[in-house]
Order: sequence, then structure tokens, then C-alpha cells
Amino acid sequence: MTTTEKHGLRKKLLDACIAKQQFLIDDFKDRIKALIESDGLGNEEPYDNTDVAVNSSKVAEINTLNDHLAFANAELHALEKLKVTQEVDRSHVSPGAIVVTNHSTFFISVSVEKFMVEGHVYIGISTSSPLYQAMRQKSKGDTFTFNGISYKIKEIF
Repeated sequence: MTTTEKHGLRKKLLDACIAKQQFLIDDFKDRIKALIESDGLGNEEPYDNTDVAVNSSKVAEINTLNDHLAFANAELHALEKLKVTQEVDRSHVSPGAIVVTNHSTFFISVSVEKFMVEGHVYIGISTSSPLYQAMRQKSKGDTFTFNGISYKIKEIF
């Protein structure tokens, strides 16, 4: 794979992660909006105890969703920052690197469930994850162990 192809693949992975993150953010916003618009919130009519309990539960759910939304927005911002370095060559495991191992291929960015680009499966991992900490600063040919599984780094770009 040429350097240009590697940079192109990294751009495609980054774009796929951003799209997944934006979908997640939009879903959180839609769920919050649906809860706010549902009967009972913002209504000026008198409530009985059941209404108060239901509304209290909805408010708690909205607060939880807002926390998740804030986290998702922060991760989207982190992905956007990686765009600046997407054409930087990488020789060791670091943010923005694609790490090919004997078990999986990882994209060091933010936590993203398995996703496919050009028919290959990738896993986005955060720099705060224990897996990243186990492979951090390793180079091609290095090995590391995580959860009792031995990994060998076949390629980094």
C-alpha cells in the first residue's frame, strides 16, 4: 500500500467515524426532543402523584441523555481534531494511527464499535482505553498482551 493509499484509507476511516458519531449525536437529540415533547413535560395543568413520578423519571432520563450527548459531542470534536494530522505518517501507536495486529485492526481515535470501510472491519479505540495503554508507543513487529491475549503488530500507518 502506497503512502497516498494509506492517507486515503485513514481519511475514509476518520470520515466513517465522524458519520457514526454524528448519527449517535442526532439520535440522542431526537430522543431528548421526544421526551420533552411528550405529554406531561412543560404542561401547566395540575398533576397527580402518578404524573409527578412519570415526569420525574422523564427528567432523569433527559439528564442522562444530555450527559451522553455531551460526551458524544466531545468525541466528535476529538475526531475533528484528528483531521489536521490525517496525512502524517505514523511509525508507532499514537492518535490517528491505524494499527494492524494478528487479531484485529484498530483505529486510534475514539471508542467506536466495529465498522467497515472498503470491506475490512476496524475498531475505533480511545486513547483512554486500557487496550490503547497496552499498545501505546509500540512499533511494527512489537508484541503486547491485553486480557490474556497476545497481539503482534503487523503494520502501523
